[in-house]
Amino acid sequence: MNLDDAAAICALKYAYFRHLDSKEWDALEGLFTEDATASYEDGKSSFTGRAAIMEFLVTSMATHDLISMHHGHHPELRLITEDSAEGTWYLVDRVILPKMDYEIGGTAFYSDRYVREAGQWKISHTGYVRVFEEHRTYSTGALLKFNSRFDASPS
Repeated sequence: MNLDDAAAICALKYAYFRHLDSKEWDALEGLFTEDATASYEDGKSSFTGRAAIMEFLVTSMATHDLISMHHGHHPELRLITEDSAEGTWYLVDRVILPKMDYEIGGTAFYSDRYVREAGQWKISHTGYVRVFEEHRTYSTGALLKFNSRFDASPS
């Protein structure tokens, strides 16, 4: 993979996180192919088509009572063909609902696929599998629930 393509794909994923956390839905929608797929929550929530993905994200996150932070680190990018690539990202995220005195945080590995359309890289698939997730009270940080992919049975 040449450096220009790697930089463009990194910028695409960074924009995904920024637009998601900023609730910039039109800009976020433009990052996906029309037939994109997504698999969130370890595959519990899966969607086919940009419209279905955006409906889920907007419905889940549009309220201003929900504040989120998504950081993608350590991209591992692989060129598959001249116009397709795959990527693995390490996610660190936090979702805060101050009025409910609740927050969720954790880490995950994103597995993405990208295609170049009209000279621009777009997301054709995105999804993650959690490493761990913790649920806490926002005001005190008291742990309410903790799940790890290494647990025999989640709590």
